[in-house]
Amino acid sequence: MQNKGVIAILGGMGPEASAKMLEVMVSMATREFGAKDGKDFPEIIVDSIPVPDFISNRENEAIALEMLKDRIKRFEGFDISCFTIACNTAHIMLSNLESVSTKPFVSMIDAVASETAKEGFQTMGIMATPSTLKSGLYQNALAKFKIKSVLPTKRQISEMERIIRRVISGNTKDADSKKLARIADSLKGKGAQAIILGCTELPLIFPKNIPIPVFDSIEITSRALLTKFFEGVGLDV
Repeated sequence: MQNKGVIAILGGMGPEASAKMLEVMVSMATREFGAKDGKDFPEIIVDSIPVPDFISNRENEAIALEMLKDRIKRFEGFDISCFTIACNTAHIMLSNLESVSTKPFVSMIDAVASETAKEGFQTMGIMATPSTLKSGLYQNALAKFKIKSVLPTKRQISEMERIIRRVISGNTKDADSKKLARIADSLKGKGAQAIILGCTELPLIFPKNIPIPVFDSIEITSRALLTKFFEGVGLDV
């Protein structure tokens, strides 16, 4: 198999979600792309970067940006094929990060929005951090496909933030999954045909088999990265 270069994942926001993305990619490579032994898998580097929190307070964004720019520069000695960020909120900084990289980024936001358009949905509910929702990342990406966005209430956004922080700290409660299900159901009641889990912590705790389609940003971005990698590799998939 020809060398396709290294997939570099900028992670750590939070660490468990970044580790989950690697796990999903390895499993998906065998299940969907026909990887059978070690040489078939992509080389993947996950850099878990301890950036300061900007889930709801963007005051730390400038510090986080400089840390992420520094990590990109450190990758210059590697044969990088592409970058991605294992955090939806950090895509607020994507254009600034692209400006210091000679390699392309696979955008989590664009990958999810494109997938919803392929499925033909016209109205999407968005569950994400306060910063992601306030920035309009998903609303703007969906609007390009003429897809309407349905957002949680302020109270629900605050509730999601608390749950996300508990996931990051490893201190989730039994009721958290049920709370997320109720928020999703309320978005459905406001016209959402499907739900975007626009925070990488949410798939770690979101309930299975709820009665509305769910778009997992970790899974969709993993598939986009692997599709890019396996194009032309020639595995029996």
